[in-house]
Parts: sequence; structure tokens; C-alpha cells
Amino acid sequence: MSTIPEILRMLRDNRFDDVTPLMTETLRGAAAESPEKLTDVARQLVQWRGLFRNTADARTSERYFRAVHAVLSELAGPESPAAMAAAENLAGLLGSIDQVEEAVAIREKVLAHLNTRFSSDDQRVMMVRDSLGILYQRVRREDKLAELYQDTGVCEHLQPVEKFVRDKGGRVVSAGRPWSANCHVWVFFDAILDVESLIKGLSVDPCVQLHDHRGTHDGSERGVVCTIHHDGIMGPHPADAPRTAKTVSAP
Repeated sequence: MSTIPEILRMLRDNRFDDVTPLMTETLRGAAAESPEKLTDVARQLVQWRGLFRNTADARTSERYFRAVHAVLSELAGPESPAAMAAAENLAGLLGSIDQVEEAVAIREKVLAHLNTRFSSDDQRVMMVRDSLGILYQRVRREDKLAELYQDTGVCEHLQPVEKFVRDKGGRVVSAGRPWSANCHVWVFFDAILDVESLIKGLSVDPCVQLHDHRGTHDGSERGVVCTIHHDGIMGPHPADAPRTAKTVSAP
């Protein structure tokens, strides 16, 4: 549809008051043509999530993101993939402009919907779960954070390590797939892991191996990985960890 490039140009220029009516007209026109056309146009529109210099600039886009979600909920259904993608975009925007409580509520609904359609190790589920986890940390909802990561889905070879770190006070802050290759579910704790003592003290299977990575642009971590299932239990790299981070060791 020829108006999509124009809409995207207006979005990049932060012309949100001007673009909102055009976006609405474009989506309604696509819906009148066919459900397939609506899906295609919606997919192109929700790919734009916003890139702003500061919070003040981001605030100007709130009406637009709310409108996209409202229109897609009406035309495609409130639980359609298009409306859910628009809801996730809205949650991201609200979180960036300090409307965190509403962002939490929206993202909780998105995650609940995804959980009915996909497995817990689906990348879409894990990405929304981690985004919700960040919001929980911001509003200091430690109870909800613990509940969110209660079942991370790591393999049986790493479950003893995960349980031990939890029992020692380690807090899960992320559980996802940081890389697509040779990576299934990696669980990140806020505690430094004394890997050698964990491997020896917990008598883990031989498939559990030490992982040590200190990157400059792609993160740094130290932990253990299962070479069979490609799952991982990680903590911050000791060289880069905050001074307040605790260390978890096994006897």
C-alpha cells in the first residue's frame, strides 16, 4: 500500500498528530479490502516501535501508539496477533515515559495471551517475559518477579544448579535465548557463580561445562552450560559484576 512509506516517514519525523488519522484511514481501508490485507498492513505498521532522543520526545507519540492499538483491536480483534503486537509496542512506550504501572498491566495481558498459544521456550514468549521482568524490577515487585521466573524450563542437567543458586538467595533477572545458535534457555542470576565449586560440589553430569565470556559489545557472563540441551545458568562475569553482587559457592 503506497501510504505505508509516507506513514513511516511521518513517524520518523515525529509527526504523530498528523500521522494518526492517516494510519487509521489506511488500516480501515485495508480491512475493507480483506483480512489478509489488514494483516499485511498491520504487520508493517507495528514493526515501527519508536526511537526517541529523550522522554519528552517519546511522550509526543503516546496518542499514536494508543490509537494503533485501539484500531487494530477493533478491526482485527483484541486478541489478534496484530493487536497483541500493538499492545506490546504501547507497553514499551509507556514504560519509557514512566507510566510503568499501566505498562505492567498491558504486558501481563500480552504474556498471558502468548502463553495460551506458544510453549514457554518460544522466543516470543521469552522476550515478552523478560520485558515484563524489567518492569517488575522497576516497580520493586519482587514477588511478581519470582513468580514470573518460577519455572524457567531449563533441562534436568542444570536444574540442581538452578535450585541451589535460588536457595542461596540468587535472583533470576532474565531467562531467554541471547543467541540463536547453540542456545536454548539461558537463565541469568544477579549473583556471581563460583562455577568450579558448583560443578564439583553438586556432582553435576559431565555434559555440564564451564562457560566464561567477557565481551565488549555482546555482554559478559560466567556460568555453566549443558552441551546436550544447550541450556545455561549464568551470573555476571566477576570482572564486570557490581560490587554489591553476592557470590554463590557450593561446599
